Amino acid sequence: MFQNQNILLENPITALKAYITRYISLRVQEVRLEALERVVNVMGYLIYASVAFLFVFAMFCFGALGLAEFLSAVFESKTMGYLSIAGLMLLFLFVLFLFKKNIMRFLTGKFIWLLTKSRDEDEDEIKST
Repeated sequence: MFQNQNILLENPITALKAYITRYISLRVQEVRLEALERVVNVMGYLIYASVAFLFVFAMFCFGALGLAEFLSAVFESKTMGYLSIAGLMLLFLFVLFLFKKNIMRFLTGKFIWLLTKSRDEDEDEIKST
C-alpha cells in the first residue's frame, strides 16, 4: 500500500501507467474467465443431454421390445410382432429424416443461445429456481 503511494508521490505518469497496466490485465483475465464459463456451461449442457439421451434410448429400446412381445401375442406370431416394430422404427426414422433441417435448426439455435446468453439471464434463471 505504501509502495503505491510512493509511486504516486514520485511520478504520477509512472503511477498512471501502473494503474492502466493493472486495469488491462484484469480486463483480460475477466474475458478469459467469461469464455471459460461459457465453455463450461456448454460442456455441462452436452453432458446432461448425453445422459438424458442414454436414458431415453434405453427406455425406447425396452418399450419397443415390450410392444413387440405384445404384438407377437396379438398376431400370434413372434415374427409378425417384431417385424411390425421394425416397420414402426423405419417409419420413425423416415420422419426424422424429413424433419432433419428443423431439428438441426432447433439444436443449433439452442447452442447459439447457450454461447451468447448474458450474465443477467443466468442470474434470472438462478433466482427463478
